Amino acid sequence: MKNIIYILLAFAAIVATTACSDDDYYQYGDFRYDMVTYMGQDVASGSDIYINYPANDNMPTTLIDPAAAASASSSDIDVGDRLLLNYVVDSRNTDNSLNITARGITQVITDSLRYTLNVGTLAMDSVQLNSIWRTGDYINIYCRVKYTDKVRLMALVMDYDTWNCDTVHCYLSHNMMGAQAYFWRRCYMSFNISSVWNLQSCKVVRVHLNDVAYPDRKYYDFTKTN
Repeated sequence: MKNIIYILLAFAAIVATTACSDDDYYQYGDFRYDMVTYMGQDVASGSDIYINYPANDNMPTTLIDPAAAASASSSDIDVGDRLLLNYVVDSRNTDNSLNITARGITQVITDSLRYTLNVGTLAMDSVQLNSIWRTGDYINIYCRVKYTDKVRLMALVMDYDTWNCDTVHCYLSHNMMGAQAYFWRRCYMSFNISSVWNLQSCKVVRVHLNDVAYPDRKYYDFTKTN
């Protein structure tokens, strides 16, 4: 599990400004960005395998990259790690898996839900939220954090006193370790909440944030639909 933050430069949209006339433009192609789980390489074919869990409780899809041109196996990425995958869909197989061409991978903070007996002691340094969403057993967050040249900690932490409650309270704990902060940088993270989401008693997972983008919005609820 990795709760040391990676400050990410990827996933930046590059705008082409070299057009000679109004009729000339650059074709970026029909590509997608999805938060996926890396499942390793198929030994026989050398293909990279990913699992894409769509929004909420929709069925997951297996993504197969035969070329492995942007291979996660050649990066500092382990099986089970979450990635932001930039890819093109090439074809659909009879089992509904997709053959893809991966164009790029962005490493994501990957961790399981942690817990504390004392919420008041959690470090809650600020973030600038862009989006927060659930895919299957994962809470995914795309935000900005202030850049430092030091290690920091990021974790999704449950209030243990709410373990068996209808609403389980979780906190995005962000600890910059008192380091000098500079400009804002993009950050992606994905936390496995299956330990509480799959409890029969759990009806809502409430995620608390210290968010400077929407300071009046203190938390986000993720409610079970079944």
